[in-house]
Amino acid sequence: YWVFSTTARQASVQYLQKLHDFAGAFSPFEGVPQLPQTFTHLMQFGECILDKIEGWLGRVSDQNLQLHGHEHFREHYQKGAIIVVSHFGNIELLRAVKSEHPQKINVLVYQKHATQFNQFLKKLNQHADVNLLSVDALGIETALILQQKLDQGEWIILAADRVPIQSDRIQPIEFLGEHADWPEGAWILANLLKAPVLAVFCYRVKDHFEVHIHNIAAQLNFPRKDRATAIRQVMRVYVHLLEQHCLRAPYQWFNFYNFWNKR
Repeated sequence: YWVFSTTARQASVQYLQKLHDFAGAFSPFEGVPQLPQTFTHLMQFGECILDKIEGWLGRVSDQNLQLHGHEHFREHYQKGAIIVVSHFGNIELLRAVKSEHPQKINVLVYQKHATQFNQFLKKLNQHADVNLLSVDALGIETALILQQKLDQGEWIILAADRVPIQSDRIQPIEFLGEHADWPEGAWILANLLKAPVLAVFCYRVKDHFEVHIHNIAAQLNFPRKDRATAIRQVMRVYVHLLEQHCLRAPYQWFNFYNFWNKR
C-alpha cells in the first residue's frame, strides 16, 4: 500500500511535517519527516487494523490498557452519553474497558452496508456490544432513534473530523498551525440531543494501549444568537485536545488525504 498509494504517502508527509513545524522544539521527530517516516506511519495504520480485529474479537485485555480520566466514564455507565472521536488511534479499544455493568455502544456511520457489517461482527464475537447505526441524513427520524438509544442508557459515538452525510456545515478551525475545514455535524447533533459529551482518544503506545477520556460538557446549549461562535468555541476545545494527542502519538493520525484542502 505504501509503495503504490501516492496519495497516502503525500498526505502522510504533509501531516507529519505540519506536526513537526507546529511542535517546534517539542517535535517528536529528530528532523523534518520524510518518506521513511511515512512508511512508519502506514505501518502503524496496518497494525491498527489488526488491533481493531482483536478488539472486535474481544481479545484486548484490560491489563494492557492505561486509562486516563476513567472517572468520566464511571459517571455515565448505563446512562446516555455522546462520545466524540476522530480517525485517530483505535476506538475499538473501548471494548476492553471493563465496567460493573455491560455498556451498549452505537457508532453513527454513513455506510449502506452497516447492517451486514453488524452481522459480521456478531459472527466474530457473539457478545459484541458495539452496533453501527447507518444514516442517510440527520433528520427528525434519526434524532428520535438516537434519543431512544440515549434514554435506554446507551452511548453514541460520533466522528468530529468527518461527517456521515454530505453537508456544507463546516467551520475553519486551526489545526497544527493551519486552518482546516471541520464539520459541525457532531456538535449540532450533541446540542440537539442534550446529553453529556465526552471526547475519547484510544491508541497504542509501544507495547500497551492508552485510553484518554475528556469531559467536554454536561450538556451543550448553543444560543440562537451567534450560534456559530458558540459551536466554534467547543470545536476549538476538541481540536486542541486532538493536537495534544498527535504530539504524544504522532503516527496515530489516520486521515490519509489532504486534510487542509477538503474543498
